[in-house]
Amino acid sequence: MNLLTVVSTYRVEGVKAFIKLKLGRIPYMKFKDENSIIIYMPKYKQPIYLRRDTSDHSTFRQIFDAKEYAIDYPFLPKVIIDAGANVGLAAVYFSQRYPQAKVYSIEPEASNIEILKKNIKAYKHVECLPMAIHHTSDETLEIIDEGIGKWGFVTKLATETTNREKVVSTVKTIALQTLMGTCDIAVIDILKVDIEGAEMALFEKNYECWLPKTRCLIIELHDRFYPGCEERVFNVMHNYNFSFYKKGENWVFFNIDLNS
Repeated sequence: MNLLTVVSTYRVEGVKAFIKLKLGRIPYMKFKDENSIIIYMPKYKQPIYLRRDTSDHSTFRQIFDAKEYAIDYPFLPKVIIDAGANVGLAAVYFSQRYPQAKVYSIEPEASNIEILKKNIKAYKHVECLPMAIHHTSDETLEIIDEGIGKWGFVTKLATETTNREKVVSTVKTIALQTLMGTCDIAVIDILKVDIEGAEMALFEKNYECWLPKTRCLIIELHDRFYPGCEERVFNVMHNYNFSFYKKGENWVFFNIDLNS
């Protein structure tokens, strides 16, 4: 955190926030401009950028205030895949906590990707993949705006889209087994999945190619939007040797065979 930058940019407001931070009265400094919320956190390489009047701030609170990814991993992560990366907050969190890890941030939606790239700029081990995670690579999906915020874009096949007015754009898919092969990944240490109901497709088929090679799966299920998500995922997971528990909005699964 560069004090001179904070003071020169925010002047008296910056000085006051810095003093409060040093006195332990606030956990981080937060400033606003016309379009953004800019957050300076101790020990983080750069500010975190959020869009005003969007769901970005609630996502930030889940990760950095509620600490939903602050899990006691029984291994040192080297490969982390962030499926549904949104604006890169999970990638920033994991990169700060595990600076030696390679993080693959997979995000299909262009406005999210723009902020994601800004947030990960200082983290050289994070790679942004502007694609949609799926059970099969090189499919074309439509990105649908369901009107529930920047975190709520969903992806569907054209044949599944009932309201053409909600289609924002299209995106190519990538399968986890393809990513593992292309990037020479033998084991996924942490797989974080928050893909707004697309877990239905991810767990439809081909999961046997990557799930046994995953040490920890952190997944948010979206039955409220797509009934049956939880049933499908758990039906698949019960075929493998994973322990599991609920933390916040996420289910956390640990591969007993890989972590024993």
